[in-house]
Amino acid sequence: MSQSPYFFRAADHPLHTVTDRLKVREAASGFGIALRYQERAPDLPDSPEGNWCETGHSIFILSGRIRYRFDSHTVEAGAGDMLHIPAGPEHRHKPSVAGPDVVRYVLTEFGL
Repeated sequence: MSQSPYFFRAADHPLHTVTDRLKVREAASGFGIALRYQERAPDLPDSPEGNWCETGHSIFILSGRIRYRFDSHTVEAGAGDMLHIPAGPEHRHKPSVAGPDVVRYVLTEFGL
């Protein structure tokens, strides 16, 4: 197979444990976009809320349910759903797991 700046072999990008509840496999392109596979476990009852994120994302949910809190509203998404969140402070958001199961999803991160 020929080399391509558009192809990322998953085996070349191991699944890293970021926190006790988040694992990430990331492939960063030279185009200002990162492609990530993430596994996010449900928060513990006494877990502090995460920080606001202002990075843009396009997200495809593979399994489980995820919740994104924005300043003006909250949205939940499940397997087969897609979301697009533009970059910038006016679109800031906080993700969390909605339900008892690990949520698995693929996202692009742009506005890096």
